[in-house]
Amino acid sequence: MRRPPFPSLLLVGSLLGCSSAPALSGVTGDTVVSARADGSFDVVVGGRTLLSGAAGPVTLRQFSPQAPSLWGMFAYDAGTVTTATPSHASGVSADGADLVLALDGDGAAATLRFTRAADEVTIAVHASSPALAAGGLGLRFACTPEARFMGFGEQYQKVEHRGEVIPLWTSEQGIGRDPAHPGPLTGNPWTTYFPVPFFLDPRGFGFAVETNAHTSFDLCAADPDAWTVTLDDGGDALLHLYTGPTPADVMRAFTVLQGRSSDPPRWAVDGAWIAVQGGPDRVRKQVAAAKGAGVPVAAVWVQDWIGSMDLGGGRSDLIYRWNADPKQYPDLAGLIAELHGEGIRFLGYFNPFITKDLDQWADATSKGYAIEQADGSTYTSIITVATGSQLDVTNPDAVGWFQGFAKGALALGQDGWMCDFGEWLPFDAKLHAGDAPHEHNLYPTRWHQANRDVLDADKVIFTRSGWLGEGKTAQVVWAGDQQADWDPWDGLPTVVPAMVNLGLAGIAWVTHDVAGFSGGPSTKELYLRWTELGAFTPILRTHEGLAASINWNFDSDAETLAAFARWSRVHQALAPTFVQLADEHARTGMPIVRALGLTWPDDPTAVGTADEYTIGADLLVAPVLTEGAAARSVYFPAGHWIDVWDPATSVDGPGVRMVDAPIGRPPVFSQSGRKDLAAIR
Repeated sequence: MRRPPFPSLLLVGSLLGCSSAPALSGVTGDTVVSARADGSFDVVVGGRTLLSGAAGPVTLRQFSPQAPSLWGMFAYDAGTVTTATPSHASGVSADGADLVLALDGDGAAATLRFTRAADEVTIAVHASSPALAAGGLGLRFACTPEARFMGFGEQYQKVEHRGEVIPLWTSEQGIGRDPAHPGPLTGNPWTTYFPVPFFLDPRGFGFAVETNAHTSFDLCAADPDAWTVTLDDGGDALLHLYTGPTPADVMRAFTVLQGRSSDPPRWAVDGAWIAVQGGPDRVRKQVAAAKGAGVPVAAVWVQDWIGSMDLGGGRSDLIYRWNADPKQYPDLAGLIAELHGEGIRFLGYFNPFITKDLDQWADATSKGYAIEQADGSTYTSIITVATGSQLDVTNPDAVGWFQGFAKGALALGQDGWMCDFGEWLPFDAKLHAGDAPHEHNLYPTRWHQANRDVLDADKVIFTRSGWLGEGKTAQVVWAGDQQADWDPWDGLPTVVPAMVNLGLAGIAWVTHDVAGFSGGPSTKELYLRWTELGAFTPILRTHEGLAASINWNFDSDAETLAAFARWSRVHQALAPTFVQLADEHARTGMPIVRALGLTWPDDPTAVGTADEYTIGADLLVAPVLTEGAAARSVYFPAGHWIDVWDPATSVDGPGVRMVDAPIGRPPVFSQSGRKDLAAIR
């Protein structure tokens, strides 16, 4: 039985001089908020202490941040920071149904307003100082030994982050992420396209900061007794404390704020998406090879419909514009109609960049459709291998202008496209509406919405970037530009953490590039292992990679083609499961691809596991992520797990087991005893 909301508030207690004693408590139904004279407080729900504000929990910050960027990577620097910390609880009062804690001291004042609802306690923070112009806030909370922190959007190394300092700012993930090998285009363990200021504690509660500004979490790293959040959003903050009591309850409540993924059309799930480029003849050749091998081809993704350039060394890149390349695809509408006649959809490519001296540049610069410098001139910078600007998505006229090109792609017969980038808005850009430091994290969602608005329910877009609220717009989200290798910092091993963390961010339909994008050339073994993972991903799609002409591909030899066909059919057999779980997501917010800690929150090993996942709660997937491995260690949570390839073999968890895993047989186990996958050849 769901508990009802408790709008009434009763104040009890008295203000005491001793900082360790409760100063005043507010009681509302199952919730108690107790404050002390030093400003510390506890929020207790149903007898569980969910949040404890440390002494002096609010710090007002004045600073002058800068964030110079290169190729979508940002070097964020707050500059000189002046602070004031009101640390004395000057009073507590009831205001209607709310409890308000007042703080003062150090030349500043702050209030925390606690409001109870059915699934959460919201905490509205306001701080001010006559001497400081509020640039942002620091909030400090007690860190208990049991505290765990799952989430923070798409993270590539771990699923539980205690002991880390995580900056949240949409950016390129970087080309390579190993902190031992830094470079101007290298990321770090926390650079990500899709950060979200939210975490889930598997004990059964969650915490989100409703902000669009640069945000950072210190998770008991600088001080093992405290975790902090710093946000550059003036003197106000709105915090959401999701009260659980289970992780599923938290996901249901959080995804009201975050949104829940829209389903792609069924055709997008029922087969493989094949990446092909190089002109009509190559598209036809690749489709024929795939179909001849028995691959259920749902779509071809032809990113170079807009044209491409040779970078040398087997590498190529796209020409960034929004209309068809007449030389490379002289009759694109005819090619698409031909594919449609074979039951195959056509997917294209768009990004928000406007390349200098190409088709869209004159209109963008003359009509104010591009982002600008402070002096009103067009903001121009290096964009991958070109120079140009990007669409001002805060300008309705600019959005409508872009949508004219998107409708042109639909008129050619396209069934959707990769909606790429979204992370590059410069910190110092001038916009039609709003300011860049607060619009930067919103840019991806505005860009994606501009695309979604022209598509009907039978079309699909896939995106890589986002922030809080992206779930209201997201459809299919891919894990970004991994290296086409085995690198634990940026290659195949980073895909599983990315997917489960996207799930914790409320994204149901996740996918990834089989077999990577940057670097290369990829190898046969890498391609086969990445395809195995792709089969157990809600959307199976390939990418030829940046080094397309020298990377291994699905048809590079007969063995690979046969394996790709088999795994495509395995994925097709899983399509009804994915659709059923998507329906569950729409009702509950639970993702399709799940971190083990969502289902086994009381198991510390499950909570910390980042190289396995479940599909729903039934299928346990432990992909092989290490080059040359023919077996891997698998952690089995509590339950009776049946090998899907050999249903006579089973394992009882919890426990660790070394499982044989030759190529073609990744460790996959089912609690329901699923037998259909073993028969697929």
